[in-house]
Parts: sequence; C-alpha cells; structure tokens
Amino acid sequence: MNFPIHTYAAQYPARMRWFMAIAWLVIAVKCVFVWWAINHWNVALNPLWVIGPTLMFAVLVTGLWLTHRPD
Repeated sequence: MNFPIHTYAAQYPARMRWFMAIAWLVIAVKCVFVWWAINHWNVALNPLWVIGPTLMFAVLVTGLWLTHRPD
C-alpha cells in the first residue's frame, strides 16, 4: 500500500521538534501521575478513562502536525 503522505523530520525546524518532544514528555508525565493518583487515593474510576482520551487526542494532533503541508 502506498500512502501519498510523506513526512520528513528535517522539514521542521529543530525548535518545533523540541517543542513536540517536550509536549510528549509532559503528556507522559501526566499519564503516569494520573495513574498513580487514582490508585493512591482509591478513586472509583479506571485511570484509562482519563489516559485513553489524552493519548488519543495527542496522537491525532501529532498526526495532523506531521502531515500538515503549509501552502
């Protein structure tokens, strides 16, 4: 299967790549903290109800950012 979308990391400035890396680091820290907090304080909620949408939207936004082509 051949996709017409090509992504090259070199097309983005280093500043933008660092921003995306830091954003993903913040998302990962948030997910770990939420998992810990819900288990630590015995909240009657599965942590995946918070972590799942967070990761889903983060992947969506990252995909849009990678495939965006300024015209």
